[in-house]
Amino acid sequence: MRHRLATSARFLRRQWQRRLAAWRPTLIATAVLGAFVFAGWVVFLSSWLAADQVQVAGTRTVSAERVIAAADIRPGTPLVRVDLDAVNRKVGAIPAVASVATHRSWPHTLTITVIERSPVATVHRQGGWWVLDVEGTLYRKDRVRDPALAVVEYRGDDDRVALREIAAVATTLPGEIRAQTQRITASSMDSIALQLRDGRQVVWGSSAESERKVQVLLLLLERPSAVYDVSVPGQPTTSGRPPRG
Repeated sequence: MRHRLATSARFLRRQWQRRLAAWRPTLIATAVLGAFVFAGWVVFLSSWLAADQVQVAGTRTVSAERVIAAADIRPGTPLVRVDLDAVNRKVGAIPAVASVATHRSWPHTLTITVIERSPVATVHRQGGWWVLDVEGTLYRKDRVRDPALAVVEYRGDDDRVALREIAAVATTLPGEIRAQTQRITASSMDSIALQLRDGRQVVWGSSAESERKVQVLLLLLERPSAVYDVSVPGQPTTSGRPPRG
């Protein structure tokens, strides 16, 4: 009797072992699938990895609040579901913003890094002062002129191309010359001139060879003159007596 019970127990144990062996792949696959489903829920649907914090970096004149409002990220949105390209487009539509880069910082932070446009001059039109950036874009209208920026006066036909040329010249000017420049005038793309604050004038020509023209001008400014012509940097000239201070 005792032998028969032991034999029956061994038979049942072997039977369960065979069943477990047969079910093991299914159990493992089910466990793995469940883990993937749970991980997907955590990442894509749950609030465990939500974009709870939005950090803004790189701003100077644009407020962080304006950047966050433009990004328009719905509270509780899972971080992985935030459309980074859409955020870049929305924030990039702010006039003073030149470029945007957005990235995720796990588990809850979205970082928006902004590069603002760099002002180089100002243009008076439409009853206000428009700020010109390094690419020749008028991006902001102010009621009062910024005295640190040179005034652009252009009297030609192709306004957009001329502004790009003028911006290229203004961008090349070193700080010491830019600070002395009161006006930048032009009647064509090849007739750009600088009016310095002390009354002296610089004939620049086009934006071609601007870096070389800067080097030549720095040497010429040591000579007392009224007009400095660096339009042909290989053959610069000076003329006239300097204005009386």
